Amino acid sequence: MKTREEIYEIEGAALLRTISTYHTLTYEQVIRTFNRKPETIRNLISSLVKQGRIFYDRDSNLICDRANRVDTPDYAIIAAYWVLLDFDKTLVYHTSGEFPVTITFFSEDEEYEIIYVQPGQELLINHVLSKAKVSANRLLILSSPEQANQLHIPNVIAFCIVEQDGKVKYYRKGR
Repeated sequence: MKTREEIYEIEGAALLRTISTYHTLTYEQVIRTFNRKPETIRNLISSLVKQGRIFYDRDSNLICDRANRVDTPDYAIIAAYWVLLDFDKTLVYHTSGEFPVTITFFSEDEEYEIIYVQPGQELLINHVLSKAKVSANRLLILSSPEQANQLHIPNVIAFCIVEQDGKVKYYRKGR
């Protein structure tokens, strides 16, 4: 049986990697990232906050790698991470992407890109992704289902709307 210290060392390193990769996530996202008992992860978060290695803002419910990130959270990352959590059981590897890709991940034998499309950026996203030579499956996060009609991008398997509470609704083009 692993000791508390061993659990904290392994889970702590993974938690720090996650926060340093995505910079700002909600408390609930961090809890759901780990398959351990939520209380264990809560204690670990509390310990890392006390050590000053991560920062937690109760008012916004955000966990950050730096205290000043609370003032300017990247909501694209937060929304994309909710989509990523839907693939938790089959997730092999994930990391933040380069514009326009918000998160890249591998699930079993497939590569996926999660792309956050801000209103008004549809033309830009169309242009950038039409030239990309990537065979990844693409999940596009939209503000509304109507936004999908303005996007003409290869390899899109679903459009998503992410609600404030983290609930993700998936749509197919043409619906």
